[in-house]
Amino acid sequence: MRSRPTLRATLSDPAGRAPKELSSTIVAVKSVSERGRAELIRDVVDAYRRLYGSVQRFVLMLTDDQLNFASVGTSGSHSLNQLLSILAEQAKAAAFARLRDLKASIEEARSAEQLRDAIFSDAFSNDLAALRKVVAELERLDTAFIGLSVGHVLEQHARAAGDTAPAVVWHATGRTIAAAPAASQRKSRAEPVLVRPND
Repeated sequence: MRSRPTLRATLSDPAGRAPKELSSTIVAVKSVSERGRAELIRDVVDAYRRLYGSVQRFVLMLTDDQLNFASVGTSGSHSLNQLLSILAEQAKAAAFARLRDLKASIEEARSAEQLRDAIFSDAFSNDLAALRKVVAELERLDTAFIGLSVGHVLEQHARAAGDTAPAVVWHATGRTIAAAPAASQRKSRAEPVLVRPND
């Protein structure tokens, strides 16, 4: 009786060696555009996590680490908008020097969750240019909060050092500018000179 042919194809070797089996493994190959889309979605998630972490550290700095926060995305963690509200309250209570700038950044950052959630939209997540814009906006917001928090720390250090310490301004670009000490500024002002009349 003739045996049924097997589904597994073989190659015969003319030299008489054992035949080699063809691999039947199927490997999914992603196109270049698919890989670019996946990387951009990952960049959006990473940029959001960095922004969340910067806001969280800002709150902890103002409260001297008295509050306990769960990590982003874990059970019991605050939403970003909740953290932003806490930051606004703590900054006001701490008499934050640049409160107006901070409030403006907080209002802008309230759209961050909506920007991040856009990756779940089929239409939006397939628009690579739009995803790049989301990443850039989240990074811009993150830079703004870092600049405000670092500036606050430098100002506190300058205050602790007294009038002899230079006033320091930190810009979001990372540049640090030192102004003249307050004491020297006062001394540089013209002082009245007493002139004795001639005898």
